[in-house]
Amino acid sequence: MSPEPANRIELLVRDVIAGRETVVIDLNDDDGTAIGRLVPLTEAHLASDEVIGKLTDWRNASMGSFLTQFTATPERTRSWLRNAVFASTSQMMFLIYADDVLIGHFGFKDLTHETVLLDNAMRGERGGHPKLLQIAGRTLIDWLFATAGVRTVTGYVLSINPAAIMLNRAIGFDRWEKLPVRREEADGEVRLVMGEPGEASADGSYCYKLEKDAP
Repeated sequence: MSPEPANRIELLVRDVIAGRETVVIDLNDDDGTAIGRLVPLTEAHLASDEVIGKLTDWRNASMGSFLTQFTATPERTRSWLRNAVFASTSQMMFLIYADDVLIGHFGFKDLTHETVLLDNAMRGERGGHPKLLQIAGRTLIDWLFATAGVRTVTGYVLSINPAAIMLNRAIGFDRWEKLPVRREEADGEVRLVMGEPGEASADGSYCYKLEKDAP
């Protein structure tokens, strides 16, 4: 007997990653004007030097915004996609296009019946609608509520990242909890490990856990 799926879209995620199905999500501004689309990142993109190169460059340019910090390479990006993102049916990444130009990406992970973590928000290029990333986040959340049926979407943002804080407030996260962060270094990587609410940070580093419930 097969185990119960973590979420009802688990099979869809698997088929999209393998290229057997596709899910393209249109992005529209408040007036209903089309401004772009979310296109799922799939195994076929592993052969695209352009996509892999942009993901790698963007990751390095915004290294300080991530809870895990290291110098990315195309080989490491491909390995991460193949062995982490594409190996899981509880996460997906979407490429953000505006006028057929790759502008950034957005994704989710840790998908269950009840919750999902919004993850990997990135505007790597200029161009497109000024609120493109905000609209992409709101649209992805709406899609997760409607399609995956989750009750709560969560997120994390470092307290030293005012742009990300403003973005997530605009996306609609309305519950914010401050958590201490401690820095751990090993094998050329820096990991920012979250503590418990109410604890003090030894070096003054904090992040916020964000939540938004389904309407």
